[in-house]
Amino acid sequence: MVGDNPLTVAQVDQVLADGPAWIGVVAAVVLAVGLRSGSRGGPLALERAEVRHVLLAPVDRTAALRAPAIRQLRFLAFVGIVAGAVTGQLATHRLDGPAAAWVATGALAGLTLVALGAGTALVTGGAGFPRWTATATGLVLVAWALAHALDAVPFSPTAPFGDLVLWPLEWSPLGLLAVVVGAVVVVVGLSLLGRTSLEDAERRSRLVGQLRFAATLQDLRTVIVLRRQLAMELPRVRPWVRLRVRGNRRAPVFTRGVRGLLRWPAARLARLVLLAVTAGLALRGAWAGTTPLVLLAGLALFVAGLDTVEALAQEVDHPSRRDCSPIEVGAIHLRHVPIGVLGQALVAAVAMLVAAGPGGGGQVPADIAVIAGAPLALGAVAGALVSVLSGPASTSGGWALAPPEAQGMRLAFRTAWPPSLAALGTVPVLTARWAMASGDPGAPAAVSAAMGIGLLFAVVCGWVRLHDEIGAWFQQQMEQTSARG
Repeated sequence: MVGDNPLTVAQVDQVLADGPAWIGVVAAVVLAVGLRSGSRGGPLALERAEVRHVLLAPVDRTAALRAPAIRQLRFLAFVGIVAGAVTGQLATHRLDGPAAAWVATGALAGLTLVALGAGTALVTGGAGFPRWTATATGLVLVAWALAHALDAVPFSPTAPFGDLVLWPLEWSPLGLLAVVVGAVVVVVGLSLLGRTSLEDAERRSRLVGQLRFAATLQDLRTVIVLRRQLAMELPRVRPWVRLRVRGNRRAPVFTRGVRGLLRWPAARLARLVLLAVTAGLALRGAWAGTTPLVLLAGLALFVAGLDTVEALAQEVDHPSRRDCSPIEVGAIHLRHVPIGVLGQALVAAVAMLVAAGPGGGGQVPADIAVIAGAPLALGAVAGALVSVLSGPASTSGGWALAPPEAQGMRLAFRTAWPPSLAALGTVPVLTARWAMASGDPGAPAAVSAAMGIGLLFAVVCGWVRLHDEIGAWFQQQMEQTSARG
């Protein structure tokens, strides 16, 4: 649909040379997530009654946990197979090889990736690895994989997974190693189920139950808060840099936001860097010709934006002081926007450095990267603002009388609109690529698209300022319509 062209022979050779290492970075990240999850009682999320009654009963704990573990693995395997098969189908548009081979290989790769992540979590939880050990091991794996991708080291333990993914281009026996390791860690993890910590299991069951309920109600903000509690992500007691600001009467909201940003935990900073790197690599791929990767870049930046507008989210979560202020609510919300833009600008800067950096091909030109940095940040902040202020979906009031079709369209729009705003921030990169492909200079096209993103951000800021008034007016119109009916 987007008209991307198949790779040339030279590009296919580059994929075979560099692809296994870069795909191995994805496997390393999944392993790191599995290590962190297992060290915090994962990946199982049992019902609280199961933890208190079944696991404390005089029965073998391994036998009691085997059934829910297999159910979870079965569901994750289904998701991995479907996602891998879809990815393989998309690969056929740019890479040579039979479509059936790409779909089958993608399904096997998705299943292997799930086995590596879930199996590692089971082994880590059963073996009782300390949290710091699991985190340090995950960081070492990711750093090792990145070093291999940048040709700093000759190999990495996750590169065989990349060989597996590229089987339709060139069969390599090393890919079998990833499949075997995934199967082994799953079997070992299932055998260690009996050593699961009861305290971690009970804490996880309580938080995951609340998280599932919030996700059912489309309450993304509550999902984020509960996920942080699940990962025990707490603000730093001491800030990274201590600010001594006197007389901050002119910008108290901004000053408080900066102080909150300086208390971000290391885990959040690492997550933002990882999201920025992901967005940068996706933009490199989009510049090289794979246009759908802008969706991945937009999604990564949107997730980062939810962290950078944390000050506004906290204001919405704790409205007592805000409501006691003589300043209008919309004006207070608008004063939180600059700190969100500042934090997201740092994320966008890292993303564009990765996109324009040397190595691997597909580098975004430096002038285009400089121009695209600002709209990249503004689009992500706009999506995050809409997500935070929209809150959970409600079917009360006039919406209670709406037909199911209208309710479904409304929920779909509320879910897709914020990430779409973040994805729009990548448009300057695409317009510059299309202009240069037509023989025109890319910088003027990028500037025009950036101006459009800036105008869209101004509209979102106006919506933030008048959000309550617009909501009250719309609710009044819905009530009047219901009364007439």
